[in-house]
Amino acid sequence: MPESEHQNESRGETFSRLLMAERRRILGFIQVLVQDRSAAEDVLQDVSAVLWTKFDQFELGTDFAAWAMCVARLTVLNWRRKQSRLPVALSDETLQLLADEAVAALSVPDEERREVLQACLRRLPEEQRELLRAHYEHGEEVSSIAQTAQRSTRSIYLRLEKIHAALLDCMQHKNRLNAGGTL
Repeated sequence: MPESEHQNESRGETFSRLLMAERRRILGFIQVLVQDRSAAEDVLQDVSAVLWTKFDQFELGTDFAAWAMCVARLTVLNWRRKQSRLPVALSDETLQLLADEAVAALSVPDEERREVLQACLRRLPEEQRELLRAHYEHGEEVSSIAQTAQRSTRSIYLRLEKIHAALLDCMQHKNRLNAGGTL
């Protein structure tokens, strides 16, 4: 949309346009952190409300997604405190690392990020890839995966945490190599 058309938008239209353009990315970020699709949608609603109330503080022309993910990270931390009685999929340290990496990764083009992720996924053992497919592609709940595998829900959460950490390490390593000019 040309800049002159942006100037004719109302504050609400501008907010809606920016949020809808980044909704999928923000939701994906939240899903990684909360490990539950329906909870991620609920958290996204909370994030959207906070973003709207603080929209006057957002400087147009800057990176809306980065700003939104910072708000999402804080909202997820608050959500986790409220959910402390439930099994937690990620340690606070891993959550922080994933959040920092996701915000930093915003500067990497989507296609390049997908290629790096695909390369890292190919390096995982097939059993780990199957677990990721079941949970993320097929939308299976962790409790269902645990029952099928005859394992505890907590053990599946721990396996997912280890897989996420391995993918994060791999992606950070490949991004460092790419920044240095070699893969």
